[in-house]
Amino acid sequence: MNQSADNPLFFKSPQVEASLGALWLKRALILWAVLWVVVSVKFIVQPERKSVYPCFADSSINWWADRNLYDNEAYHTGFRYSPTFAVAFSIFAVFPPSVGGILWSALNIGLLVVALRLLVKEIFPGEWSQLQEATFLILCLTGCTRAIWSAQSNALIFALAALAIVCLKKERWWGAAFILAAAVHIKLWPAALALLLMARFPFQLGPRFATACALLVLPPFLTRPLPVVVQQYQNWYELLTGPYRTLRQAGLRDAYTIAEHFGTYIDDRVYTLLQLGMAGLALLWCLRLAKITTSKEAYFTGVLVTWVCWQLLVGPGTERLTFLLATPVASWALLVSIRERCYRGLALTAWLLLVPLGMGAVERLLLPIAAWSPAILPLGLLPLIAWQVAYFESRARENRISQSEDVDGQPAQNASLAA
Repeated sequence: MNQSADNPLFFKSPQVEASLGALWLKRALILWAVLWVVVSVKFIVQPERKSVYPCFADSSINWWADRNLYDNEAYHTGFRYSPTFAVAFSIFAVFPPSVGGILWSALNIGLLVVALRLLVKEIFPGEWSQLQEATFLILCLTGCTRAIWSAQSNALIFALAALAIVCLKKERWWGAAFILAAAVHIKLWPAALALLLMARFPFQLGPRFATACALLVLPPFLTRPLPVVVQQYQNWYELLTGPYRTLRQAGLRDAYTIAEHFGTYIDDRVYTLLQLGMAGLALLWCLRLAKITTSKEAYFTGVLVTWVCWQLLVGPGTERLTFLLATPVASWALLVSIRERCYRGLALTAWLLLVPLGMGAVERLLLPIAAWSPAILPLGLLPLIAWQVAYFESRARENRISQSEDVDGQPAQNASLAA
């Protein structure tokens, strides 16, 4: 008697797999909740230690006092975000630092978890079991914790990018436009993702995105006198186009970091050309994805990975904590490579370099014996880029072969039926 078909306790039975998946998914979500609790305790005990939250809160206070948001020498905030973000952050700044920090962390963690789960359900190709989703969430937690601990906005940026892509898949054009515009008003570089997507959806997304960006410029004008707001925008523009634009801070990690740690000097103008050239290659690859992918899910996943790789490798202002963006896409690549047995070495190498080996503590530990250890993070993007190209090209080749076999087999089938 075969007991496996009727016994729900059989290891490979669908009932056990579903129960195990639900259990691990619950555990993964609990781990994310525990992270928020630990971060909350940190805000209660040391609200200003190793946190950029005071920068955001102080800038909102400066906004309502009509002080220059971008006078970093006077206020030491290091604020580089838009006036709209300063106004919006007032929701948190009105509270004491500990309470505001807890609420800010809840927003970042909550939206990020929602976005990660939506990527699994709506965007990533193929069917994902609950156990695979739980594994994905745990892998993401491993790499995102450090940036969330410091109250960075990168978790929010990635969440908004993912939510915008979900809206685009469902053809909710205005929703995608406003979500992308909101991300741009936090940090400018999500505009690169919007441009890549507009290349595929120029008429559906382009005018809406431009309109949304323009509308989100207006809220500050409703809160302070017109001359004050105009001056704030002028100060922001001068900061972004002044000496700060080419200032190399110690925490930056990008292609320039690779070059300087391997003894190659790159002029700022040459590096700008490199950034533009890589942007062109990213655009060409996304246009190719639109041709070779057979589903919306595969296309949007490829665009998301491409944007993340471009931003972190040659994009503006890529710091060590910005590499939170790489954790979800590297974790996706690792799980897919294991599940489909495709280029597992490349995916594993990318994940190891971008997540455990890319942590600041590991970098400092390796620094005495490997002076180039700050280059580990940007170097980790190279195998991820190679894996993505190889993966999507191989999938496209398999689809062409499958379609060719179907076409070749059709006449024989018809002849057989005729006989």
